Amino acid sequence: MPQAGITPINRTAASASRLVWLLAAALLLALALAKFVYHDTLRLEYPVNDLTNPWVASQAFLHGKDPYGDMQEFATIWAARGAPPSAQYQDYSRILADLPMLYPPTTLALIAPLGLFHWHTAVWIYVIGSITLFIFGIVVLARNFSLPWSDPRKLYFVAFVLAMAPLHLGSQCANLITLTVVCVCVGVALEPKRPTWSGIAIAIAVCLKPQVAIWFFAYTWLRKKWKTGIAALVVCVIISACSLMWMEIHHVEWFRSFLNALLQSTAPGGVNSVSAPGALKFQMINLQALTFQFTGSLRWSGILAWAIFLVLAGAAAFLIRSRVSDRNESVGIAIVAVLTLLPVYQRFHTAEILLFVVYWAVQNSRLKGARATLLLMLPLLFPFVPWLVVYAGVPLQFPSHHASLAAKVAVAVERFVKGQNLSQSILWNGFVLPHVIWIELILLVILLASLYRQSPIASAPPLAAAEPPQ
Repeated sequence: MPQAGITPINRTAASASRLVWLLAAALLLALALAKFVYHDTLRLEYPVNDLTNPWVASQAFLHGKDPYGDMQEFATIWAARGAPPSAQYQDYSRILADLPMLYPPTTLALIAPLGLFHWHTAVWIYVIGSITLFIFGIVVLARNFSLPWSDPRKLYFVAFVLAMAPLHLGSQCANLITLTVVCVCVGVALEPKRPTWSGIAIAIAVCLKPQVAIWFFAYTWLRKKWKTGIAALVVCVIISACSLMWMEIHHVEWFRSFLNALLQSTAPGGVNSVSAPGALKFQMINLQALTFQFTGSLRWSGILAWAIFLVLAGAAAFLIRSRVSDRNESVGIAIVAVLTLLPVYQRFHTAEILLFVVYWAVQNSRLKGARATLLLMLPLLFPFVPWLVVYAGVPLQFPSHHASLAAKVAVAVERFVKGQNLSQSILWNGFVLPHVIWIELILLVILLASLYRQSPIASAPPLAAAEPPQ
């Protein structure tokens, strides 16, 4: 006898759904593999990337020198790195102009071991190690799914995250975002059963990139995860104290240099300014990059961006406090992941953190909002704007048949934009180029609406009311 409620039509639909998930996962795994094999090795051959300044600064830190403003020490370390000079960067001041040293002292204490290796060795250790840990982190996170491993949706989650363009851009640039996201992943995955270890992982993430992980630290307190929050706070204090004491012992005056680097990076014309010329500004995926297109003012774009963020963050905090429980924790984490990208400068590779949105969407794939979320995130598989920023305005120095797909697409788009004069169009500048920011906002609305439709957490009834009548 067939089980009640299970008809041949239902079995066919279930089999078809399983096949679709498996095919989609296979395509995404193929895309991820192609990116890792073909695309991610290109930038690693360059002598300068996002790990350059942290590596040099970590060596200065170990030597008891100023890790932010000692240009002579930086130049000496870079000259002795055991690699030929870069044609693009003749001196270290040019490197700092393009890639300012903005990491706090806590970061230097954590990556100091990389400073013990030669430059190329340090890069490969970091890139291979961070990608390996990233795969480990998302697999550990996938174990928390309320799904068996035989369900193809688990494989789809892993495949989608591995194929996301921000991960590949981060690995090409050897950016510390990948290691930061790994720590957040491990912290979220361990929290239900090992809150202390979860707090340690989140603390390491905060010390690596505070602007990314601080909201996950705040989430632990908002959700009253006391063991996790206290463990994270204690570890952050210990790492900070060790870094500051080391520099105090060596009489390093670092704060003014660090503050100047922050101010210069966001000042008009700075590398993190939303008023940068051409398409450069659209490397940024925080709200200011969008609001600047409508206000034309750095001051008012910042005010408007913070106003929007505070409204959204306030609504999110209220709904998380009143409607998130251990049963639906994934939606709260996903909301925090999106909020992370909005208030302060973030680049495209920081969108790795949106893996938590994929996690929620796959786990709740029967909801219309979750399916819409997965469709909405498809553009994150292809780094359209980063391609345009890297190659636009740069004449190809090689025959067109040797040019990469990214270069061909970027050059073709640039020619089209110039031909149609789209660079002056509000549609192009306000919607097409900052499309990732619009995706973030729509994702946040979907997540908040989904959380709003869930029942509020029932407060425990008074003891007297809970007792049965006599």
